[in-house]
This record gives sequence, C-alpha cells and structure tokens, in this order.
Amino acid sequence: MYNEIVKNLYEVLRVRTTATQEQIKRAYLELIKKYHPDRYLGDKVYAERYTAVLNEAYSILKDPEKRRNYDEQHNININPTKKELREEDRQIKRDRNAEKHMPRKNYEQEISMMYFKNAERKKPRKKSVVKKFLKSKFFFCILFVVGLEIAIIILFYYIKW
Repeated sequence: MYNEIVKNLYEVLRVRTTATQEQIKRAYLELIKKYHPDRYLGDKVYAERYTAVLNEAYSILKDPEKRRNYDEQHNININPTKKELREEDRQIKRDRNAEKHMPRKNYEQEISMMYFKNAERKKPRKKSVVKKFLKSKFFFCILFVVGLEIAIIILFYYIKW
C-alpha cells in the first residue's frame, strides 16, 4: 500500500535516514497524534489514509531487520555525507511547512471543535482551603468580633474608665 503513495518511508515519518529508534518512535507518535482522524481538523479521508501510511512506515522502520532489508532494497545511504544530511533536513522542513496549507474543514466545524477542546480544558478547579475560609460567613463573624473588641479597647483607652 505505501509503495503506491510514497517513495521513502523516512520522509513519511520526517526523520533522517540515520535516525535512532527513539527518534523514529517520537516522530511517529507526534504525527499520529496530529493526524488522528478524530482530532484532525482537515479532511477525514486524508487523515485516515495518512495514518495508514504512517502505521505502515513505522511497522517497517521500528524492526531493525525489516529496516535493514528496506534500506538495502531501496539503496538508502546508511552513512550519508554532511551535504546529504543538510538536504534531508531541508526536505523535512519543507514537509512541515507544507502542512500549513493542508485542506481544512469549514469554519463552523473548526469553531465547534475548538469549543469542545476548550471546554475540556476549562474544568472547574478545586478552591483552596484558605480561599474557602476567606469567603465564608464564619470569617466575617470573626472579623466583626475582632473589630468590635478593638473599638471597645480604643474607647476605654480614650475615656479612661
């Protein structure tokens, strides 16, 4: 399936050909989260196809034996020069910039998705014990009594009973 759509699995995951297993896994997880069909704000069909390609690419590149076979079959340079690495970095940057121009849903769907995401984030926080105490009636009663005592002390001082 991936052969029809993509030429290079490293480009799909947007990593260098010299990437470690951790870098490949991190890139895969980032892209899967971003393009998951339930979360992606763009075209659902595109997101489903792209996640299928991502899964295929990751299943090959995560296994060292399959990765070695893939590199041999596709003549991928295992020890690239600095110039080739810079070109790979440029290609990765181009792919990331191309994401900005992906197909989007209509405006109402985007707004509703943003509303639900924000509603999930804005869950009511628990008030601290101090804040609860400062807003309680008991606190105001204590303040009132202390204020009265101070007023009485001042009166006794000035009247000198």
